Amino acid sequence: MPDDLNYNKFVKFVGTAHFSERSFSDVVEALNSPNIIATCLELCPYRYEYLRNLCNTCLLKNSCSKKCEFVIAVDTFNFSKIDVWLLDLTQEEIAAQILTRASQEEASSWRRVKNYIAQTEAYGLTLWEEGLKDEALRLFNGDLTIMKETFPTLWEVLFSERNLLLASRLIFVIVQYLKQGLDDFEVVALIGATHVEALKEKLKKPMGVFVSLEEMGKAFTPPFLVD
Repeated sequence: MPDDLNYNKFVKFVGTAHFSERSFSDVVEALNSPNIIATCLELCPYRYEYLRNLCNTCLLKNSCSKKCEFVIAVDTFNFSKIDVWLLDLTQEEIAAQILTRASQEEASSWRRVKNYIAQTEAYGLTLWEEGLKDEALRLFNGDLTIMKETFPTLWEVLFSERNLLLASRLIFVIVQYLKQGLDDFEVVALIGATHVEALKEKLKKPMGVFVSLEEMGKAFTPPFLVD
């Protein structure tokens, strides 16, 4: 793995606000590229299957405008040879890390601010739908700052450490195609908008991602390739 190669050249990031109509249309637009070889989703296998089943059994299946952006990506590639990779930890893995490390003081502090966080997130989604993405991101990043100050364990697990995992798995995906001798391809990564800039930075020095994982005592595990 050459560390002087900026892996961003192989990735088209689509920063999403989950279940928004704007993200739905952004994904549809991003998938119109002849060089796409794979799509990478910020999902674990369980959530992937859950969302698929949720949409398949929904009474509004053929008319809903809020279909999950992850599902529309898979549906778009359903009859093609595009690979679908799932990058994320399971909810159980995330919860276990938080529960084993969080303090009672952190949990108490979080309870005092979580309603405010929910309100600002809802307003941020409204701005996102209106196309005011920069303003929405400022709100979302402000929520992350509050999380870091009041519940640092939650921030470390959900954002800091998870960014390393997402980056390492995204790098793994790219390497699979480089090993095949390919050099002109594109991977579409559908990732929550607040993660995108951090991931772009990490992809500039891919070896550093794995060094950081090792320093944190985190073992690398590969992403899941959907059959």
